Order: sequence, then C-alpha cells, then structure tokens
Amino acid sequence: MRRPGLAAVLIAACLSAAPGARAEPPPAQDWEVEILAYGWVPALDAELRGPLGANRNLDWGIDDVLENLDFAAMGRVGARWRRWVLAVDGLWTKLGDDVDFGRGPIRFEGDFEQALALVQVLGGYRVFAREGGLFGTPGPGDGRRFGVDVLAGANYVYLSADFELERSSIGPLPGRQRHFGDSNDWLAPAVGLRFQNDFTERLRFETLGVASGFGVGDAPDVSWQLTTLLSYRFTDHWLASIGHRLITAESSGGFEPELRMHGPIVGIGYRF
Repeated sequence: MRRPGLAAVLIAACLSAAPGARAEPPPAQDWEVEILAYGWVPALDAELRGPLGANRNLDWGIDDVLENLDFAAMGRVGARWRRWVLAVDGLWTKLGDDVDFGRGPIRFEGDFEQALALVQVLGGYRVFAREGGLFGTPGPGDGRRFGVDVLAGANYVYLSADFELERSSIGPLPGRQRHFGDSNDWLAPAVGLRFQNDFTERLRFETLGVASGFGVGDAPDVSWQLTTLLSYRFTDHWLASIGHRLITAESSGGFEPELRMHGPIVGIGYRF
C-alpha cells in the first residue's frame, strides 16, 4: 500500500522539476538596442533662391530621384534603458542631373547637383508606458509595450544646390560658363515626440515627429520631420522595416534653399 503512494510522490516531483512546468516567464528586459540600415527614396520639391530673383525650382518625382541618384548612405540607432531613450539618425544623399537645350546654333549644357546631409541626436524620457501594448492585456513576462517618448536634442544639416551652365561657342565667339549655387549648414535645437506600440512581440509600429530650426544661426525658420515605421522581427534579433518619411525646411529670408522631401523607407535591422 505504501508503494503506490511513494510512486505518486515521485511522479509529482518529476513533473515539478520538468522544464517549463509551472515555470514563470522571464521578466521583460530593462534595455534594448536597435540598429537599422535603411533606404529612403523621396520625391523632391526644392527652391534655390538667389540674388535679384535668380531662383531655380526643382520638382522631381521618386522615379526622377532614382534616375539621378549619385550616392546615398542612411542609418539609425535607437536605445532604451528603462524609461530613458536615445535616437540617433544620419543620412547623406547626392543627386545630379544633366540638361541640354538650345535653339539653332546656340546650345546650352548644364549640370545640376543637390546634396543633403543630416545628423540627428535626440535623447529623452518615456513619459507614458503600458505593458502589453496599446490594445493587449499585459501578462507576466510580456514583451509588448506602448510608449510615449518626449525627446530633445539637436540637428546638424548641410544642404547645397549647384547649377553649372555652359554656352557653346558661336562662330568666332567663345563659349561661356556661368555658375549658380548656394550651400549652407547649421546646427539647431530639435524637439520631438515619439509613439511606439507593439502589436505582438514581433510587430512594432512607430511614429516620430521632430521640429527644429527655429531661426537659430543660419537654420531655417522651421524644419519638420515626420517618420512612420512598421517593423517585423522575423528572428529573435533580425527585423525588416517599411514606412514613410517627410522632411521640410522653410525660411522667410536669405539665400537658403527651401525643400520638401517625402517618400517610402525600407530597411533591415538588428535588435538586442
């Protein structure tokens, strides 16, 4: 009669010691880091304002940008420790276009180049956090979160536009070259607001809005950025992202180029 009782005790002990039996899920991480290499292909609307009304407008669609893209490099790093957050973003693009026009024996050839560099560093604090995501029910060890981050930092921007125009020679008259262009760079404060939501432990949506410029130094009166990203983590660490980005810069005076760039983002990243 004692043997069945002893066997039941041994079985219960084995079950309690078995992996995963009544095991509490691991606590959610206090920190995370995400590195994303991305490509952004925007439509471009720019105005180069020169003296005495010598302005040049540039209106390119996404197909025009791809056709005239000379170089591009883009990436971002995001980090969180508990409620403290950091966001660093950088990009460098260079566009070029050739024009050839004229009438009769008079021909003009031109080269246009536009370059944009942006480095953005923002730090901040998660002022609101909800475990389980915006629509989920939190549970022990649930890695889903909804967060609202208030950010502040600085933007460094370099922007240039150059147009080289050459007139062909006409009989004994030699050809002539003229150059129109402008470049500027500035370092200005930036403030932002970011929303992040984990729909699942692998699917995250993010919206980041940033205002900068404020007429500080050579900065424009106002510069806006709005970035949305939907990221899917297809392994424990690797993820793919798709989204949209808008950048505008406006100024009421001086010779700074004004621009509006907007288009899709695709990227591949690593999160740990």
